[in-house]
Amino acid sequence: MEEYLSLFIDKDYPYFIDKYLKTKTLTRLKNVTQFCGCDYTDLYCPLFMFTRYDHSLVVAHMTWHFTHDKKETIVALLHDVGTPTFAHCIDYVFGDYMEQESSEKPIIQVINQDQELLELLKSDDIFLNDLRDFSPYHILENKSPNLCADRLDGVLHTVYVWLHTHSLEEIKRVYENIVILENEEGYPELGFKDVVVAESFVEMVFNYSLELQGKKDKYVMKYVSEIVKASFEKGLLSLDDLYTKTEKELCESFADNFTSWKKFRDAKVISTSFERSDDRFSVSLKAKKRNVIPLVHLKNKSKRIDEISEKAKCKYSLIESYEEDGFAFIEGLEKI
Repeated sequence: MEEYLSLFIDKDYPYFIDKYLKTKTLTRLKNVTQFCGCDYTDLYCPLFMFTRYDHSLVVAHMTWHFTHDKKETIVALLHDVGTPTFAHCIDYVFGDYMEQESSEKPIIQVINQDQELLELLKSDDIFLNDLRDFSPYHILENKSPNLCADRLDGVLHTVYVWLHTHSLEEIKRVYENIVILENEEGYPELGFKDVVVAESFVEMVFNYSLELQGKKDKYVMKYVSEIVKASFEKGLLSLDDLYTKTEKELCESFADNFTSWKKFRDAKVISTSFERSDDRFSVSLKAKKRNVIPLVHLKNKSKRIDEISEKAKCKYSLIESYEEDGFAFIEGLEKI
């Protein structure tokens, strides 16, 4: 984690964020993994445990690097504090496969429960209204498929930590080529100085997008969501527990109460059948497509990479058309 984080830390370090890192609101995120349950099965082999806390720290440093804006950097540090354990798996609990926005608590509600955090924000002249709407913070957040710090780290840590398709050197090359450009709506947006480097980032986006549409990822998220729902039904878990207990505590409960958890944990292969079977837990569903189409700086104005690169255009066409047919299952895992 330290090697990855170090790529994004400026020499002009934003020391003002350090006092926030020990608040209960942020330390809770150390127990929320970024990959939505995928750390708890041998189907994946992440290089290390990457948490929402780690992601928040990286995004804050990215935001500071590009803006040197104190308020936007602090907002970036706090942008995910409403995330429950297992993150987007809990959106699946609510049947929200396509938007994946149902489970996060409003950031204002979370911060109001942390008096220390409220005092720190006050000391930095940041008010709750500054945190109610992220739309003014264009470098932190931007509508999909535009590039922003939150989405940038999402792609970079996925291909490095989770999928192992790209090296730290490749990530550094991409990051150092990014600048602030003006988008079609006249707003600032992260983009690239060089077409070739932008194309290499598109390769990262391609791996990221296809994995998140793949049968393995959707199986994991659906399985975890179903075991959470079953825990609700058995009275083992409440909705509030998703924001107060650690993922480790919940995994211990799953292991104690569901025989399928060991099979899920030890599984190394996802199989596919083109016929549904009632004799096993299988998954076939459409889920949110994630994509990033960055701007590239040209002589006269900035353009989207898919407008100027046939290579990129082809990759995005494959992302758009990608679907996996059939029912994914783990051999021997018959039911929750």
